Formats: sequence, structure tokens, C-alpha cells
Amino acid sequence: MKRNLIMSSEIHLIHGFMGFGKTTLAKQLEISLPAVRFTHDEIMFARHGRTPDNFTKCYEEVTQYIKNETIKEIAKGNNVILDFGFWDKQTRQEFYIWAKKLTEKVYFHALVCDIDIAKSRVLTRTKNNPDELYIDESCFNDRLKKFTPLSDDEGYETIYHHTY
Repeated sequence: MKRNLIMSSEIHLIHGFMGFGKTTLAKQLEISLPAVRFTHDEIMFARHGRTPDNFTKCYEEVTQYIKNETIKEIAKGNNVILDFGFWDKQTRQEFYIWAKKLTEKVYFHALVCDIDIAKSRVLTRTKNNPDELYIDESCFNDRLKKFTPLSDDEGYETIYHHTY
């Protein structure tokens, strides 16, 4: 199905690992652009709780929901922020190609952060905030193995943000 591009709308893809400050940036952009923000973790928590059973199935369901809602928002002429992380090249490429079918204006925001700072933020958040997905040190370390920072050779229009 071919869609008409909405030239005024933008899609902002927020890239970074846990604790890098993705949601903080997404909330700032939500106001400054303005835009409709979809934060995957918030929707996961709201629908499936702090420790979802069958995480992969729940993750895919939320991803599809966000894609469907993004299509609706772009059709209305709204800007959209996808606060996902986009941890690997394949996922980035798939979302970029999909987003470009909706609008020509697609931007990555890549957050850069010291991994020890990020880990400390995540573990503190897990300990102090019961309204967040539960991420312990083992989960953090395991997921870190799946994270590949965005590189310039991927060719996306990218805005870099350093968080400390």
C-alpha cells in the first residue's frame, strides 16, 4: 500500500542504550518541536507491568502498536518521536526505511554516555522507582552485548547529544 508523504511532519528516532538519557531528551523534544512522543518502556510498563511475562512477545506487540499510532499521527500532520533505543544496525535500518515511507524528514538523535554512568542511572532507577521496568545489573550487562552505537558510515542524518 503506497502512502502519500506528509512533507511537514518529522519523525525523530532516539538512539542510545539504557540510562543514556533517551526519555529525558524525548520529553524535551516533545515540547520544543512540538511532537507526539512514544516511549516504548512506558507503554510496556503500562500494558504489561514491571516484569512482563514473555518479554519478546510483549515487546513486539508494543512495537506494532507504536507503528500504527505513528502512522495516524503523521497522517494528521504531527511530528513524532520514537524513543526506542534502536540498539542494532538492522533495527535502525528497518525503522528508517519504514519511517521514510511516511515522511521525508527522518532524523536520528544519538545519545553518547559513559557506560558506567548509564549503569548507575539504570540501577538507581530500578531501585527507587517501582513505576519503571525492572532492570538489574545482570540484565544491563546482558543487553549491553546487543548494543551497537550508531556510526557515521550508516549514512543517517544524525544529531548527537552527549549526556553526563
